[in-house]
Amino acid sequence: MAADDANASNAGGATNATVAESLELDELRTENADLRQRVTAAEAAIAELRVEALARRQEVRALVADLPVAMSRKTLLRQVATDVVHHPDKKGVVVRIVNKIRRKLRPTNRR
Repeated sequence: MAADDANASNAGGATNATVAESLELDELRTENADLRQRVTAAEAAIAELRVEALARRQEVRALVADLPVAMSRKTLLRQVATDVVHHPDKKGVVVRIVNKIRRKLRPTNRR
């Protein structure tokens, strides 16, 4: 009789384990489906961003094609100075210029 009780408790434990495994499998399947939907949405967003990036590249190429092929340094510096004078954030522009100059000079100062 004790053996029958042990077999019955093992069978009950086995069904509990099976139920727990099936519940875990269902949860994993649900999570997997959710992750697949997220991946699909992310892939769609990436594809959209790629299309936008290609469009921007084309715009930049069109702008570059309109630029003059050769420009003198004097003209370039004059345009830069004009842009700085008319820029709304003059202080920010000057700070960036100074930082760029420091970065360029840094390797020469280390020698």
